Amino acid sequence: MGVMDALETERLRLEPWAPEHAGMLARLAALPDVMRHIADGAPWAPARAEELSAGMLVHWHVHGFGWRAALERESGHAVGLIALAHPRVDVAELDVEDHEIGWWMDPAVWGRGYATEGGRAIVAEAFGRLGAPSVVARVQPANAASLAICAALGLEPEREAIGTFGEPVRVLRRLNPHKPD
Repeated sequence: MGVMDALETERLRLEPWAPEHAGMLARLAALPDVMRHIADGAPWAPARAEELSAGMLVHWHVHGFGWRAALERESGHAVGLIALAHPRVDVAELDVEDHEIGWWMDPAVWGRGYATEGGRAIVAEAFGRLGAPSVVARVQPANAASLAICAALGLEPEREAIGTFGEPVRVLRRLNPHKPD
């Protein structure tokens, strides 16, 4: 599989992040229900979403992996994103070499299992093609849905921390079963 290939699951096509995905990110980042457990909980202005989108294009270029837009295979409709990236240097609770997973899904598709389904494909890519020693997530303790997804993906609580904006976060990790400690 090539670096820039899409991943496919039963219901999703996970495309490498591209400029055309910036609009979806801006739309999701403006929704209070999506943002309430991300960073400081405030919706983002379009410029902030555009800046993050541009940064993800650079991440792909430099590291050969990154965020993926999640599209329904049947309809082609973008329903969110599944993220895998090295944390920024200002994320004190993680190492910059960690492989951090995350997801932002459109509320219209919440409860369908898309984040778990896409997350499984991303974990498989991290442990397979990328040879990551582990996959880590930062989840606010009040985000029960994301904690359930982490459990379904085999990530286990590692410690409690304080996020970049002073928010409480739980750090969860799954070790690569194919890598020695």
